[in-house]
Parts: sequence; structure tokens; C-alpha cells
Amino acid sequence: MDDVTYIGVKDNIEQNRKVKNNETVTVKKFKTKKYSRKLSKFISSTKRKIFNKKILIIIAIIVAIFYFKPITFLKAKLNEKREFYSLESSNEGILDSFTYSFGVDYYKNCKKTMVMPADGLITCQYDLSHQGIDIACENYQDNVYAVQNGYVCYVGHDLDKGNELIIEHEINGMKIYTYYSNLSIINVSNGDYVYQNQVIAQEGGNPNKRATVLDFEGHHVHFEVRKNTSPASALNPNIFIDF
Repeated sequence: MDDVTYIGVKDNIEQNRKVKNNETVTVKKFKTKKYSRKLSKFISSTKRKIFNKKILIIIAIIVAIFYFKPITFLKAKLNEKREFYSLESSNEGILDSFTYSFGVDYYKNCKKTMVMPADGLITCQYDLSHQGIDIACENYQDNVYAVQNGYVCYVGHDLDKGNELIIEHEINGMKIYTYYSNLSIINVSNGDYVYQNQVIAQEGGNPNKRATVLDFEGHHVHFEVRKNTSPASALNPNIFIDF
């Protein structure tokens, strides 16, 4: 009886040990699987962080900026051209580009640094056949003003343009010249230093009528902006005048 009982108890002990060993193995296996799942989850989460939508959008924007840089550069150049070049004539295309490139540095550095040379209406605009603008004053022999500080470098008379004068200016480190013609009276002499808005002459022309767009033979002043004293170097004065 005692032997049977002992054997039974011993068997139970052995079975219990087997069960415990199995459980231990199971737990170890479970723990290993658990760590594997954590590792795979970490790897997958890391991948999502690297390649999520926000990161992809930022990368796409950076690529687009570098890829489209030449296009944005050209657009900026076109906007710059529109800003500095404001011809009000019917000439377009090649003429616009040529005229702008001819004096681009002057347009950039001296833009809107001058005042109107006379009080009146612009009756004739700038183009290749007419290198300046005509301003018809309200009254005959109204004042003509220096558009900027500078030295009078020429006073004379032309058979077609009447009394005329040229002033040399230095604006933002650049020498630039302004030309005034169709004057009835000149109040300054060659070599005089003049100031912006100083009266330098009176406009002239036919005293009996005021110049108009269709008939600009009436009294008015002709005004040009030049790179040098030569008429061939005339620039668009509309860019330099701060209206």
C-alpha cells in the first residue's frame, strides 16, 4: 500500500515536472515571439516615419524648387523688364527688347529719379522716330525745370528744334544726360550747376496755339534722356520720371 502510494505520488511529481517544463518552454517561446513582434513593429514604424506623406511632400517641394528654378528665374526677369520698361507706343516685341537691353543699367539705377520738366500734357510719346516726349504747357512760355541736379554742358540752337540745352547728371554712380529743346528762352549758361526743380528755360513754339496729339506744332517742350550727348543714345524718359 505504501509502495503503491509512493509510486503514485512519484508519478504525479514526475508529471508535474513535465508539465512545468512544458510551460517553461511555452513561456520562453511566447517571450521570443513577443520580442520578434516588437522588433518587426519597430522596423515597420520606422519605415512609416521615413516615408510618411509629410516627408514625401517636403521632398517633392524641394525637388520642384530645384527643377523649376530656371523658369522662376526667367519669370523674375520678365517682371523686371515690365517694371523698368513702360513704353506707351504701339511698337512691341523685338523693338521693346532691343530698347530695354540698350539701356538696362540706366533703367535699373536711375528709375523714377527725375521730376517732370514742365507742367502740362504729354502729347507725343517716345519711340524710335521720336526719341523723347513732348509736353504741351497750359500757357505759352511756361517754365521748364531741371529734372535732377547737374551741370549744364551745352546751350545752343537748332534749325528744327529751336533753342536747346543739355544737362549732365550723376545719379547712383551713373552719368546720364537730359536734353531740352523747342525753348523760347534759356535762363542758364554752359557750365552752370542747376538743382532739381530749378527753372532753366521757358517752353516755346507757336504762341498762338497749344500743341495737341494730332498737331504738335504748337507751343511745347521736347524732352529726352540720353546715355551721352548724342541723340542716338536716347532712352525712354517715361521710366526715369516719377509722375
